[in-house]
Amino acid sequence: MDNITASVIYIDEQENIKAVIETEEAVFDAVLNVGGRAYPDEFNLDEPYDRLAHVFRIDRSTLDSETPLRFSGRDIDGEPLADEFVFGSPDILDPAALAAEYDNGLTEEKTEEETIGEGVVFSHIYCTDSDGAPVHFHTLDVDMKSATLYTGTPGDGYESRNVRATIPDMAQSAEKNGQTVLAAVNADFFDIYGDFHPAGLCVKNGRIIANPASPRPFIGVTRDGSAVLTTAAQSPDILSELQHAVSGLQLLLLDGELNDVAAGEPFGYVRHPRTAAGVRADGSVLIAEVDGRIPDYSNGASLTDLALFMKKHGCVRALNLDGGGSSAVYTRDGELKLRTIPADLFRPFDKLIREDFNCLLITRR
Repeated sequence: MDNITASVIYIDEQENIKAVIETEEAVFDAVLNVGGRAYPDEFNLDEPYDRLAHVFRIDRSTLDSETPLRFSGRDIDGEPLADEFVFGSPDILDPAALAAEYDNGLTEEKTEEETIGEGVVFSHIYCTDSDGAPVHFHTLDVDMKSATLYTGTPGDGYESRNVRATIPDMAQSAEKNGQTVLAAVNADFFDIYGDFHPAGLCVKNGRIIANPASPRPFIGVTRDGSAVLTTAAQSPDILSELQHAVSGLQLLLLDGELNDVAAGEPFGYVRHPRTAAGVRADGSVLIAEVDGRIPDYSNGASLTDLALFMKKHGCVRALNLDGGGSSAVYTRDGELKLRTIPADLFRPFDKLIREDFNCLLITRR
């Protein structure tokens, strides 16, 4: 492996150092040694499909201009890399400037709205980017006084491993148990190549199904019906108050401003199908999905694009949910109707109905 580059290094929102190492070939069990301390590959712990971009969050005190970065790992056959790759310490870059590089200049050209139930409005928003290429967003605007959020799971159950189902199947299971489902969207990242365990916190009917100690941001509803979007670190006492919750990966907006858009990471700047959830100051919820990987129809979005879209539509907090082939929105029209065109990375022109671990259901209060 001849081409490994320390492409980006910058101070993240927690005032740590974040390094991104890109490799030409897949590297497993990657480790970055800095000043005698070994840091594991954060990104690939929960997203096993990407072994070319490796993200490390480094204690700031261990890195100065003289500190080398030593990258090691295993190849696809499980063998240690032949050489340990050593870099000099790169410059620290400005994350806000990095994020701005990946603003594709999306402009909203046309919006079609449809009320699908009391307090729930579905919108199809046609956009173009700065090159005139098409981008299609789909949103669910939820008034929490009339509707609420419900964690959909396979069989409407509480198992967290070795279970999966399509979004319509999860909705149907919830309805058999008395829920009235108005709309549905995909939710958390999950171990797609393993036992399907979710990557972050999952709460259903007041019961924690998975990962109570997860640092990832989550959106949910408390026992009094209020929408919350936070992290365990920001709201340490919230777990006991949650009725339903699903997690994402990046906290895109915080206090109405861009926060974590994975600046400099391929996951952040490559345009993919995406799904996001946000909360406005008035307590209403916005779910947004953007189709992608279908050039003649929709070209997807960077995380910067997604964060700017959520900000424009009034969200003060927003998080990035699972995306790619998982991104899908359904609304009730007699039966649950698919309103988006899911596209897989390896089958971009197929309408992929993926089985997921969980979903976010919009139900009648």
